[in-house]
Amino acid sequence: MKHFLNFKPTVVYRKGSSFMLKTSLVILYAVPLTLFFFWGFNYFAAVELNQFYQSAEKQLTKKTEEFNDRIAKLRPAKEELEDAEKIYFDYRKVSSLCRSSWSSLLNSLERLTPSQIRFKRIGIKPDKLVRISMEGEATQMSYLTGFLSSLFTEKTFINPNLKRHSKSIVDGNEVISFSLEVDYVGERGELP
Repeated sequence: MKHFLNFKPTVVYRKGSSFMLKTSLVILYAVPLTLFFFWGFNYFAAVELNQFYQSAEKQLTKKTEEFNDRIAKLRPAKEELEDAEKIYFDYRKVSSLCRSSWSSLLNSLERLTPSQIRFKRIGIKPDKLVRISMEGEATQMSYLTGFLSSLFTEKTFINPNLKRHSKSIVDGNEVISFSLEVDYVGERGELP
């Protein structure tokens, strides 16, 4: 009987086997649970952050619309801006003309005009070029054509254009009434 009491089992269980079993069970169950909680936390954090940004976007959109409405109320209409711009450019043209001395223009006209031509009206219109319109009377047609040819040869004037002319009798004398336009480019051939 002693022989049976001293029997050694053929399979020896080591203490490490129990540790391996516990470790494999932890890996099998604990790691997926940890990942599930980690990903769940990340999901809810992302949802909360997304909701925060959506509410911030709504507030920003509302404030932007209010700001644009206030700006639109302060901004004048497009037609008013175009009218103001036109007035401003007209003012600039007139102010540049006021700074120009018209004595050189009138001296040039006086020098070119024969004594048999009398002007009734001289109009100056500022545009890209200074347009001068003249109305007057000449005693003979030859004086008028001579005046036109001198305007053509003069460098301070360009594009002379005889708009109309007609013969009439004033105080028993034959008079030729005329209307012409010419562009003035200045003494040096530049705009005034």
